[in-house]
Amino acid sequence: MRSHPSRHASPPLSPQQWHGRLTRHRLALAGVALLGGCAQSPARQDTYTTPLSTCAYMMPTVSGTRTYTHGGSSTPGQGTPQHNNPVDSVVAYGNPQTAAFCDRPLSDTLRSSIELADYTHLLDSTGLFSTLQQAGPYTVFALPNSALENQNARTGGQLLDPANTRAVRSMLGYTIVTGKWPHKALREAVNAAPGHSLSLPTLNGQPLSVWLDPQTDQIMVGSPHGVSSQLWVMGIPQANGVLYFTRSLLLPPGAQPAAPASAP
Repeated sequence: MRSHPSRHASPPLSPQQWHGRLTRHRLALAGVALLGGCAQSPARQDTYTTPLSTCAYMMPTVSGTRTYTHGGSSTPGQGTPQHNNPVDSVVAYGNPQTAAFCDRPLSDTLRSSIELADYTHLLDSTGLFSTLQQAGPYTVFALPNSALENQNARTGGQLLDPANTRAVRSMLGYTIVTGKWPHKALREAVNAAPGHSLSLPTLNGQPLSVWLDPQTDQIMVGSPHGVSSQLWVMGIPQANGVLYFTRSLLLPPGAQPAAPASAP
């Protein structure tokens, strides 16, 4: 006697249905593989276990404004003034600020800052960037684009010359302090120090001096008898340290800004 399939058995799948199911399975497996490959920096905080860790600061961006040049008219000499002056202004095309999240490591924040693009590039080229992916903590006095671009122009492009990697690494190491120094703690330590000046250890090996300018009462960093700078951004908390922006160049003691490069 021939057996008949049960009324509740699933009907056979058409080739199109098989293809659809296989595609969905492939996508699901790809998603699992992708998630498994997302490596987080070990310096990143867990916002679920670290109270009040989810905060953010906005980092300034002035490079676009500084390098902005007014464009020419698209229809010179024709029509009314508004036709001769298209919308082409600093206000219309200003660069946006970028966010710095407190639960992220310094390495993540540096990557996201437009104003620290040159600094981050040099950290990469000298091998120092990987240090800021570690637990630290580190306090970074990052150099803005204008400071590095001016120095590179004065030295005839030496900051980007692979032959000068060792010197550039030394310069950048002087901007990275071992230890965590938020702005409040830094100011209190400077006020309590003899002569309102203290020295902080750096990756360069030479101490970074921090003192108060008696005229402005602003914190200064650098070398008291060499190149120094005021602070710009006053200490953004990070998962593995603190991030400052300086207003100008920082150089180790004994180093001086190069003279303008002579024209060929």
